[in-house]
Amino acid sequence: MIPMKSQQASFIWRAGMLLATLWIGLLSSLPLRAADAPESWLGLPVSYAERSYAFRPWPAIELKSVRIMTSDAITMNRAWVKPDWAQWIQGGNTNTIRVEADEIVARPAALARLGLSDGKSTRRITHMRFERLKLLMGTRELNLPAGEMEFAADGTLAHIRLSIEGVNFDATPNSGKLALLVQMANWRWDALPALRFENVVAQGDLTDFGLSFHKIGGNADGGSLAGTLKLAVDANFVLDGDLTLISMRAADVLGRLRPGTTVSGGLNGAVKLTASGEQFADLGPSLAANGTYVINKGAIDRFGIASGMQRESAGPAGGGNTRFERLNGTFNGKTGQVASVTVQRLDSGPLQGSGNFVVMQDGVLKGGFAASMRLPSGATLSRSFALGGKVDSPQLSTRD
Repeated sequence: MIPMKSQQASFIWRAGMLLATLWIGLLSSLPLRAADAPESWLGLPVSYAERSYAFRPWPAIELKSVRIMTSDAITMNRAWVKPDWAQWIQGGNTNTIRVEADEIVARPAALARLGLSDGKSTRRITHMRFERLKLLMGTRELNLPAGEMEFAADGTLAHIRLSIEGVNFDATPNSGKLALLVQMANWRWDALPALRFENVVAQGDLTDFGLSFHKIGGNADGGSLAGTLKLAVDANFVLDGDLTLISMRAADVLGRLRPGTTVSGGLNGAVKLTASGEQFADLGPSLAANGTYVINKGAIDRFGIASGMQRESAGPAGGGNTRFERLNGTFNGKTGQVASVTVQRLDSGPLQGSGNFVVMQDGVLKGGFAASMRLPSGATLSRSFALGGKVDSPQLSTRD
């Protein structure tokens, strides 16, 4: 007598073989043509070197060395084609397929070309998944992770979607280029440690020679940001951007740049970003930032201008807290180098000041400051100061 477990195993094996045979039989009805016969998707010629059956994990037709012929061919080393069973069952559309690819290699303009149809096709793609996407831009390559392509009812490409470390990308064909929508809950860049953004949305275009974000918006440190950003790609990667900072907490922004910073208030600014390098990873080390800033209704702790104004001889000005209505100036810095800052005007009631200084890589301050104060008598008292110490403990000394 055959044991019950053996009977069950035999039944499962036979059922599996029957199902596989049935599935392959259905696949064989998928009228893909021979490798040397004309095939077209979206009205575009498609060629492949060979065809065979495979499991992914269900039976599929495997195509090798696939080429979709646009002005610049879109290539796939291997692609697995399956019927879109939902389309087959619901509408009897036996020419609809779903495709999986190991790696897609293409120029952005070629992918955008899939948003148009040149006419009737032997196959209509409804969905395509890829394990990697290699974009050819200028003379460089940009390697992207797994994602998917969705196609409209007429078979034209509607969306390319992928995600990189919480950053979501959605590209749609638009007039020979890819319109790009980028969304992220949180974003920071190690090369720009002072800034951390939330709920960022960026809109732009992706072309064969780079990407351009013409609208960037998001929240940051109690305020917001807006701006534009361009990345040109040819022999090198070249970054050029403009950011506007609106009503951010100065203590948070400057504190991340230099821990212990003693400045607080509402920060507004215009920041110009530039960088270039042979590789994308070279942009961070070459990043330069310069621009203007305005801090409203703030204070500088351990910055004793008022006590220094009362000294009659040279020496340390002492500590204290200097409150101000407005502080504005310029800044200039580059990754790993000395940063320079100017204070064009400090308004603190009867006290006004201006100065300039540099911030060394270890946080040491070197510079000077000049201040004037209107006295109750109507006279004006002026003093000049040397600025030293460090970012977290600035030191003012009156000069003769």
